[in-house]
Amino acid sequence: MIDNKNLLKLLRTELQKMNNGDKTKFLTYKKDRSILVEKGGDTFTIIKNGYRQMVWENLTKAEVLKRMKKLQKVEFPRSNKLYLSK
Repeated sequence: MIDNKNLLKLLRTELQKMNNGDKTKFLTYKKDRSILVEKGGDTFTIIKNGYRQMVWENLTKAEVLKRMKKLQKVEFPRSNKLYLSK
């Protein structure tokens, strides 16, 4: 379990460590909403499964962080703690 307020800082370090094919998934406490970040080659893919299901592909690290900042407010608005799955 991680704090929601530390999500972006944690993701920034995880993006640096990720190898090709690695996945990092953030889930709410009830596990009904999730955001999956996957590395494929030099780019990243975000898969959002929550209020709406969406996929963003071919993102750079900066684009992932920018997108996650917006998604955090939509998918985890009242969550204090999140599950982290690698």
